[in-house]
Amino acid sequence: MQARHLGVDARSAILVIALAAALLPVTALPAQAAPRTCTVSQATAVWDAGASDVQASGSLAAADGILTFDKGTGVLEPVAPSGSASFDGTLAYSSAAGVKTTLSAPTLVIDGDQGSLLFDVQPEGADQMPQAPLATVDLRAAAVSESGDTVNLDGVGAATELTAEGRDVLWSGVAGTFDLTVVATCTTAEPAVAPAGDEADAGGTGILVPVVVVGIAALLAALLAVGSVQRRKRNSARSAQPEPIVDPLP
Repeated sequence: MQARHLGVDARSAILVIALAAALLPVTALPAQAAPRTCTVSQATAVWDAGASDVQASGSLAAADGILTFDKGTGVLEPVAPSGSASFDGTLAYSSAAGVKTTLSAPTLVIDGDQGSLLFDVQPEGADQMPQAPLATVDLRAAAVSESGDTVNLDGVGAATELTAEGRDVLWSGVAGTFDLTVVATCTTAEPAVAPAGDEADAGGTGILVPVVVVGIAALLAALLAVGSVQRRKRNSARSAQPEPIVDPLP
């Protein structure tokens, strides 16, 4: 008995079924987790900066060489932690070089176990230096705690060090310890509500499925057309062969 092989049509049908099985699962993609945003509702810092003869305004205060930053706002990511807190206010003083200088828009940048104090620096008669890093803060001992939707970052007695820019433009004195309290409220974005019934199908898989079906139909038509051409070629080749001549019996 002669073994029968699958024809082009059968092979085409099998290929189309396999392709459909591979494509259709993409219509059901898993939903992504909603992002969480933590907004700083209150930030307070107290810096023993050795700041003498400093006039403070806004949410900044200066007394006995100690600077107080209050009513800070910004963002905080509990992991690491990371984020920033900005304060409104200015500090006016004479630098170690005797130049009248104004600091404004102080910002504490938090990056893991280290923080940076940035200011807009305006020396008299010179161009402003926007957000210049004047000091670093060692936050390795700072603690992060979470309670419901509230995140707290607390650090007491953190060591500070003046940067090269800070030594050039700040007052005389040695930077001391830094106490920090940050409170942030976290919110999670509400997931989009999928429309019910026919609307959900029309806005989701209902759009993708027809595209897949049309693509499969086009592929099937192309494969069948190729099979039909090949069959016609084989039939034409067989019909072109000469009939065998049979010798008559004696």
